[in-house]
Amino acid sequence: MPTVRAFLHHRRGGRALAIVVASSCLVALLSSCGADAPAAPRGGTAANRDGTSSTAARAGMNPPAGYGSSQLIFDDQFAGTRLDSSKWNTYLGAEGQRWNNNGTLPYPYSGPNTPITDEAAMFGPSQVSVNNGLTLTATRNSNQFAWLYPWISGVVTTEGKFALPFTGWYVQVKAQMPDQTQGMWPAIWFLPGVSGTPINEFDGYEGGWVGADPNRIMHSDYFSNQGQRQEAYDVGADVTAGYHVYGFQFLPNKSVTAYFDGRQVWQVSASQGVTITPEPYQIIMQLQVATSAVSSHTAPNATTPSASMHVAEIQAYSAFGH
Repeated sequence: MPTVRAFLHHRRGGRALAIVVASSCLVALLSSCGADAPAAPRGGTAANRDGTSSTAARAGMNPPAGYGSSQLIFDDQFAGTRLDSSKWNTYLGAEGQRWNNNGTLPYPYSGPNTPITDEAAMFGPSQVSVNNGLTLTATRNSNQFAWLYPWISGVVTTEGKFALPFTGWYVQVKAQMPDQTQGMWPAIWFLPGVSGTPINEFDGYEGGWVGADPNRIMHSDYFSNQGQRQEAYDVGADVTAGYHVYGFQFLPNKSVTAYFDGRQVWQVSASQGVTITPEPYQIIMQLQVATSAVSSHTAPNATTPSASMHVAEIQAYSAFGH
């Protein structure tokens, strides 16, 4: 696997962070994956190249290895043609608030509360659609905020509607990612839902990192009390060619782990001297667009087309007993 050098300009609690990291091959990490890695999903990874739903993409996921159906606490297959508003918001936010670029963006729009240097997209409900599957779409912006955000895209969050348990959890997402060679920045990540708690952000999946093939590179990180722990690594597959299952396990005081199609690909553990803080995490699924200010990330150009992130299903399990 190729070495990836990542220069990360990141969001955290409304502050911009600039991190420089050299990521090495994960051969040793991947070879250490044991029998407790989650099983591959029922129905395989087949999907239409244009991103439309297929029977395989819509098939329900089995529980990850070591978990049972009795531990399932959240499930959405995005059936029908309407987003379930009892589970999801269509704005970016956390800790009890909608982020609006520090008051710049009126409802229903949202955007990061950071200096606008690394993110080219704002968010609007028009970019979120459901048709037996969830689609988040980034297009060129034409509203009154286009001078600040040249793109408008989709995001869904469980902010204020569902929180993962303090005692630990496993979230798995079956998704097909957009082409990431021209600035698309898909993400599945987690932030605390209660204001005043420590902000130990957990970014399970981020795409678009520069490398031999950005469509094979996955980035994960955890903002621990001891500092950011992160890695960008080759998963060995083109994530735009079909559906894959992205798994994220949070065990308080023990570890945070990322899986790709049932294979462990990244982990931070308490045995490494990192504090894994119990917090009421909420779920964010987002299609951001990077700017050229993010030197670790691909950037859009004048011919970059619209792009979509497709989600067939998301499940959350309680980690009781782990």
